[in-house]
Amino acid sequence: MNAKAAVFACRFTGAVGILASFLMWKIHGPVGFTLGLIFSLFWFALAWYYQR
Repeated sequence: MNAKAAVFACRFTGAVGILASFLMWKIHGPVGFTLGLIFSLFWFALAWYYQR
């Protein structure tokens, strides 16, 4: 797999995850928002790992 494509995909998924976190905030409150941010952070960390 192309590393640049993997980094882009991880960052894009992380950004979409942040937007989904706001939806989770409206539905499930602060717990859903926090969990959404944690999962988004996972995607950004994965992009950082692939970029190295």
